[in-house]
Amino acid sequence: MATDKRQRQRARRQVAQQRARVTESRGRIRSRGVRVALIAAVIVVAVLILWLVVRDDGSDDTSGDAAIGETAQGDGPDAAPGTGGFPDLPPPPGPGGELTGEVTPCPDPAGPAFRVTSFESAPAQCLDPELDYTAVFDTTLGQIRVALDQEANSEAVNAFTALAGYGYYDGTAVFYTDPTGGYIQGGSPHTNNADDPGPGFTVAADEAEEFRQGQLLWSAEGDTTGQFLLLAYDEFLPSQPVSGLTSLGQISDGSLSVVLDTLVLHVDDPDTAFGGRPSEAVIVNSIAIQSTDPTPEGSIDLSGCPPADGSGPQVLDFDGPQPMCLDASKQYTAVFDTTAGEMRIELDVANTPITANNFAVLARYHYYDNTLLFRTDPGIGIIQGGAPHTNSPSDPGPGYTIPDEGSGFTYEPGQIVMARTAAPNSASAQFFFAVNEQTARLNNQGTYVVFGQMDDASLAVVEAILASHVDQPNNPLGGGPEPQVIVNSVTIEESG
Repeated sequence: MATDKRQRQRARRQVAQQRARVTESRGRIRSRGVRVALIAAVIVVAVLILWLVVRDDGSDDTSGDAAIGETAQGDGPDAAPGTGGFPDLPPPPGPGGELTGEVTPCPDPAGPAFRVTSFESAPAQCLDPELDYTAVFDTTLGQIRVALDQEANSEAVNAFTALAGYGYYDGTAVFYTDPTGGYIQGGSPHTNNADDPGPGFTVAADEAEEFRQGQLLWSAEGDTTGQFLLLAYDEFLPSQPVSGLTSLGQISDGSLSVVLDTLVLHVDDPDTAFGGRPSEAVIVNSIAIQSTDPTPEGSIDLSGCPPADGSGPQVLDFDGPQPMCLDASKQYTAVFDTTAGEMRIELDVANTPITANNFAVLARYHYYDNTLLFRTDPGIGIIQGGAPHTNSPSDPGPGYTIPDEGSGFTYEPGQIVMARTAAPNSASAQFFFAVNEQTARLNNQGTYVVFGQMDDASLAVVEAILASHVDQPNNPLGGGPEPQVIVNSVTIEESG
């Protein structure tokens, strides 16, 4: 396990170093373009004269010459550990159905009756401009969450979400990786390559813009319509043409590691001078579209308590702190359903009623559903989560903070603890699990409020998560679990 982690970290560094060399090289080429052009012209004339002399001598030996326009292959990055040559692409997921008509109807939110990959026309307007939407890429390397931006190009965002709703991308491969260009490419259900015919319709692309790290780009028109790119770096350096690109949204900080991990698997294509593909198949199992109301106070009464059975709406942003909804005479257990296993945590309503109540009410508003445990830190023995907007420590939170309930806390394995800044009364929604004795290193601070304790079976789950820690260059706090750990839901059980 440790050896594999070191190999991945070394591979990431190699990718970053190679890209830096290419970027520097391109800069040098641009800065002395005129001089290079003059030198090239002189060389061409000299070669032409030499060829005429050789021809006059009657020689036809051209074994050492390269045809004009032929590109020599340079040394690419080392193949990913364990690879032996250029990998084959998996076959496409199989032909889907076809929809005809002047307007494509909106997909059923519960899922399509059948997968559709060919459309006669663009979809109707299916998105509510008053809602926020997130695209959740479920891939074989982990989850990628993208906050979609309807203001950037509402027609393109609507078309992309409709395709996702019809299962257009289900089972497709990331067929192209370009570490020097800084992106990965996919979205070809018919062929799993760049020659895919697309969905059968196009929409207008935006004018060219400056792209940045973490963007989801979509080809809205042209030969590559329907395909997507995920950008890993601030500078986008495409080494092959991709037409009609428009920005659809921004990858959450915690998901960018999946894009970087895909680039680490890159193997050079021996038949071209640029790009390649992952050494192992990276499959997009599905793309789910989730919606949230950014201003729920206009249509949802948040002054009372959410339904205890979890039947209420998902809410991420609030005007103020939660009302008291827990009964101090009863016991409450938070049940975390995660991709790494279940954790059951008894909340401490007696000693920390405000903190326990705040967490329970947010959970009943589905605040923590489909979020990442985005940070692991073996040095202090913790696992951190609870950031639905960005899956990172910089998450803006629910829109309020809560008062501290005491100080001088000591930290032991199995606790759930509120995260906060150095400022008093700054906690809101993020939490961390105390996993082992290393958490006692936080005792000298003692300001993080402990509001619950998990059972032994749950402690074994978090110990395994912490053991899967991998350093991540894009994570400002060091690293996270690999593979990603997704909190599918947090439910609150009441007893007594």
